[in-house]
Amino acid sequence: MNIDPQLLRDCHVLGTLDRATVLLNRNASVGWLILVPETEAIDWHEVDDAEHDQISAQIRQLSGFTARWFSADKLNVATLGNVVAQMHIHVIARHHNDPCWPRPVWGHLDVVRDYPAAEVDALQHALSDDMGLVPGGMS
Repeated sequence: MNIDPQLLRDCHVLGTLDRATVLLNRNASVGWLILVPETEAIDWHEVDDAEHDQISAQIRQLSGFTARWFSADKLNVATLGNVVAQMHIHVIARHHNDPCWPRPVWGHLDVVRDYPAAEVDALQHALSDDMGLVPGGMS
């Protein structure tokens, strides 16, 4: 299964979980991970019960990790798919002092700062320890 080219342009590929890839949005202004399940489904109602249970468990685990790693004041979890139809779930750590608080990040995140390679590596290793992430991913 391939990841949509727009997601690959916008993100660092951190690695894979069971039937899913974890991405890190390149804009380090907010902590923003994306789970891309390996499914043909585009919307929630299209996944079967087993997929739903697996994806939900991964979202919950990734949400907890994101909240801790980025010391989030609030967590935003969303599936939009208006630009990228491929199913993907945004897990975004928000802070009261982030560049677009309290508005949504979409259309309001003007500050752009990429992650240094060492920071991406540290996050990848922490996800590996915490969730069993395997470095690499779908292309």
